[in-house]
Amino acid sequence: MLLLASLIACTGTDVDSGGGDSAVEEELPTGPGTLALSFRMDADYIATMAEDGQIPVGTFGGSIYAEADATGLGPNDGAVSLADFSVSGIDLTVDGGPTGVLFRSDPLEPQIVWILGCLDVDDPADGCGDVGDPITIPNENKAQVAAESETPVEVYMGMIRP
Repeated sequence: MLLLASLIACTGTDVDSGGGDSAVEEELPTGPGTLALSFRMDADYIATMAEDGQIPVGTFGGSIYAEADATGLGPNDGAVSLADFSVSGIDLTVDGGPTGVLFRSDPLEPQIVWILGCLDVDDPADGCGDVGDPITIPNENKAQVAAESETPVEVYMGMIRP
């Protein structure tokens, strides 16, 4: 080993570890990516809704927030969403999902995001979030927007609004 170190020092030659030319670096993607959202819900909540005469069919209204703009409790006061969206015709009656991809976001900068919202199962005119509507829990709906690619995300409705 000492002999090898001496030879390298004398010749000024770098030892190649077999990785090739270290001067050529691969550029990592940095551009915007998208989210491909599917939806699901726990079968126990579907059963609870059925007991109350509700079915998990309706329009999902949601928002995407930057990680810094929300917590495990929801959006911070004054937070502005990166995107707001609506997906009609969601039907989780069979087994709670996951559905196929039902929504693709516009391009977003690579970052961690929260996807928050609810499934309006009664009257779309009165908005989402009424008593009995399935809602997301922030801790279960956090995702990483990958650079220059589409990231699949299952939006999980883990609670029925009390």
